[in-house]
Amino acid sequence: MSDHESSAGTPGPKAHELARFYLDALEDIMDPKEYADLRLLVFTLLQAMTEPIDPDDPDPERHLEVVMTPAVHDEWLTIMGILGSGRLDQTIIEVGDGSRTVVDSDTAADPQALAAYCAQVRERNRIREEERAILKGIEASST
Repeated sequence: MSDHESSAGTPGPKAHELARFYLDALEDIMDPKEYADLRLLVFTLLQAMTEPIDPDDPDPERHLEVVMTPAVHDEWLTIMGILGSGRLDQTIIEVGDGSRTVVDSDTAADPQALAAYCAQVRERNRIREEERAILKGIEASST
């Protein structure tokens, strides 16, 4: 998922409409299987965001049968950026630690803002990796 931050929890109607517009535009230019995988990812996320959480909800760790090709990954990042910002002008960037994320065109055009944002993302990625390692260690020791 993108590290693009949003001030609102759930995307507003404008963001949903823009994301839908973008997704619909991709149908004619993406490989049909990749497009189907992308739609599954997007609509699964939107369903999870709009439905209340209750004990009967599906396991959030469930595995979706999708292939995250580079094209699906990039379009997923773009759609997450649209949903997070309500803007279509998204740019995929290299963070500097081997990962990629998406920013709006204003941030992409401002070298200082972009450098600061990339530093924040790299730090979050480092913390996530440490947490994953700890959890794997706990899991390994409990089996």
